[in-house]
Amino acid sequence: MSQEVSRDPVGRQAPVPSPLPWQGAQWQRLGAQWNTGRCPHALLISGQPGLGKRQFADAFAALLLCDQPRHGLACGECRGCQLRIAGSHPDILYIAPEKPQGPLKVEQIRQLGEFVGRTSGREGARVVQLAPAEAMNVNAANALLKNLEEPSGSVIFLLITDSPSGLLPTIRSRCQSIAFPVPPQQVALRWLSDVGVTGEAAERALTLSGGAPIQAVALSEPEAQEVREKFLADLTVLSRAGASPVELAGRWENPGEGADLTLLLQFWQNWITQMLKARSTDTTADSQVMGLLQRLPGSGPESLRPLFGFYDQLLKAKQLLSGNSNPNKRLLVEELLIRWARIFR
Repeated sequence: MSQEVSRDPVGRQAPVPSPLPWQGAQWQRLGAQWNTGRCPHALLISGQPGLGKRQFADAFAALLLCDQPRHGLACGECRGCQLRIAGSHPDILYIAPEKPQGPLKVEQIRQLGEFVGRTSGREGARVVQLAPAEAMNVNAANALLKNLEEPSGSVIFLLITDSPSGLLPTIRSRCQSIAFPVPPQQVALRWLSDVGVTGEAAERALTLSGGAPIQAVALSEPEAQEVREKFLADLTVLSRAGASPVELAGRWENPGEGADLTLLLQFWQNWITQMLKARSTDTTADSQVMGLLQRLPGSGPESLRPLFGFYDQLLKAKQLLSGNSNPNKRLLVEELLIRWARIFR
């Protein structure tokens, strides 16, 4: 059986991939382990979306495959780097779902056997980069576990995940965790400014992204802004009983270009946070969000209880989407929209 390898486009486009400004501590720790021969055979690279986990993994894979690293990074010029940039290095294997947001199948994981079992094509480290790790079903996870339990000396697994809780505990326990928290706001805003997102637009996008700079860049794009504005407009209409939750569910189960369903739920959480903050601290928020708050029945702390409950429902929905249970998106969105409409009755 031939190997189905998903080549990561970032790794090919960047001759010398490097860690991002907020990844310095993790990079130094891992680099020190590699330089002293103490690098673990499996790393679990985790954190919320938009923090650059894949870029970090690309940079470390490039370092492992480089023949003559410089200043703690791949050189971008040696034979190993040239093979990696061309996407033809024999000692790196990318494993990803066959379709966006699809599962990682057991057949894909079983193909690891051939890669792990052979010797290095260039007498160095071999790298397996797997993302998103939480997309594995139980059978795929068990197949991976067998490789982690009996590691080959030269193979290093890089598992990338937005949701480590979606992995089997036995897999997590066999990996060294490299976790990325949200960077300090000033660090994120400085980086956003460097890539051309500045001022109020940068602050708004960073807030909507939950503090994740790379996702903030995506959210500043016109397509994402249009999706966000249309979704908020529909939620506003629904709060006035001017639309059907069932009809809206059909529109938003697959948002299209500019956002996915998980991101829509993140927007929703952010708007609820703004409503809660505005009511409890007597501050102002976005005009549309303030309009929603004004339609909320009651006043004072008791009026906020339904919002807290709905926020919990959004968290549960996001966990379902990030796991491997493959929920019915139409029904999930429909239930949330029905609950949302009830808040304003």
